[in-house]
Amino acid sequence: MTTDWSTVKGVLIDLDGVVYTGRIPIPGAAGFLAEARQRELKFLLVTNNSTTSPELVAERLHGMQIEVSPHEILTSAQAAVGYVKLHAEPGARVRVVGEAGLRQEVEHEGFVVVEDGEAHADWVIAGLDRAFTYEKLANATRDIMRGAHFVATNADALLPVEGGEVVPGAGTMIAAIQTATAVQPVILGKPEPGLFEHGLRRLGGLAANEVAMIGDRLDTDVDGGRRAGLHTILVLSGVTTPAQAANAQPPPDAITSDLASVARLFWP
Repeated sequence: MTTDWSTVKGVLIDLDGVVYTGRIPIPGAAGFLAEARQRELKFLLVTNNSTTSPELVAERLHGMQIEVSPHEILTSAQAAVGYVKLHAEPGARVRVVGEAGLRQEVEHEGFVVVEDGEAHADWVIAGLDRAFTYEKLANATRDIMRGAHFVATNADALLPVEGGEVVPGAGTMIAAIQTATAVQPVILGKPEPGLFEHGLRRLGGLAANEVAMIGDRLDTDVDGGRRAGLHTILVLSGVTTPAQAANAQPPPDAITSDLASVARLFWP
C-alpha cells in the first residue's frame, strides 16, 4: 500500500548517518529542518546516546551550521527517565550507572540520585558509562536483588568511534548487571518501542500513523519505527547500502538518498 505522506504531521529523525556523519554535516539536512519548521511539520532529532544532554547535542549541531534547539532533541536518557517518571513515585531514589547526560536528566525530573555507598535505590537506570567499575556493578546488583526496578537506555553492545573502530557500548554494561541479577531490564532505546512512544508524547500526542521515522539503519531505525506503528523512511546517506535496502524484509515505506530527498517526498 502506498503511503499518503501528506497525512504525516511529525517525524523522528536519527542523527548520525542522516543529519551528519562523524563531524561532517550531510548536505541538505539543515535545509530540511528549516523547511519542516516553515511548513509546521513537527520533528525531533533522536539518538541512543545517553551520555550528553540535549543542550550539548544542539551545541554540537550548531558547530556544523545546523540550527536546532535543545527541545528538538530526544535522547535515550530522556526516554528512560521519562519511563521512570510514568511509573515511579515522585521523589523516588534512583541509582545511575551512566554519564552526565543521564544523571542530569534524572535530577531534572526531580528524582533523588543515590550515590555510591548510600542506601539502596528504588530504581536503577543504566546506560553507557566509560567509568564503569566493579563497585558500580556491585551497587546496582544489590539494589536490583533487593527489588529495585531495572531500566536501560539502550542495548547497543558496541559503539562506533572515529577511525572505523568500535568500543563497548551501553549494552555491555547492561549485560553485566543482567548477568549478575538474572533480571531483564526495560530497554527504552531504539529499536525498542519506548523511545518512539516517548517521542510521540513529545510531538504533542500525535498518533503513530501520523508520524514517520527517518533513519539510516534497518535494524534500529526502520525496525524500531515499524514495531512502534510509525511510517518508516530509510535514507542511504549512512550505513545501509542500496543492495541491503533492496533486500530488506519487510521493506521500509520509502527509500531515499538523503533528507533532501525526503523533502521532495513530503512536499513534491
